[in-house]
Amino acid sequence: MQTIKFKFWFYKYYWIFSIILLLLVISINFYFSGAVDWKLLASFMTVTLSFVYFIQKQKIEELRLFKELFQELNDRYDDLNDDLNSIYDKGVNFKIEGKDIQKLYDYFNLCGEEYLYYRKGYILPEVWEAWLNGMKYFYNNKKIKEVWDKELESNSYYGFNQNMLSGGQF
Repeated sequence: MQTIKFKFWFYKYYWIFSIILLLLVISINFYFSGAVDWKLLASFMTVTLSFVYFIQKQKIEELRLFKELFQELNDRYDDLNDDLNSIYDKGVNFKIEGKDIQKLYDYFNLCGEEYLYYRKGYILPEVWEAWLNGMKYFYNNKKIKEVWDKELESNSYYGFNQNMLSGGQF
């Protein structure tokens, strides 16, 4: 998950990196030639501005993708929310089956997809943490936990696992 954090850190501070790189090039040029080569400086300024433009454009595209994913995933969760709360509120003296089990499978799939998008860097870390806290809430129900643990044994949720739900490292 370090690459995800680096990506968001870099997007936040890329402009500082650009300025430092430009100043470094000017300094190296001045050190070796004793004067500023304006043609070389203009070339590096063009490259730097192109880099800044590219990063800005990339950030905007990823923000659009994030917004679309965020909306779609939240809409899907909203469709499941009442049923999930109903299952949660039934307590531990019932057997999860039929419509309830299908709703849980739909929710587990949603959680796996959310994790996949987070792992690929399309979901902001603070959003993922909020979603994970919601998942932990449902995982604390003994009956839901039993079904979820059994499902996670299949390893078919894009790397999503019990450690994430029980507070361990992922």
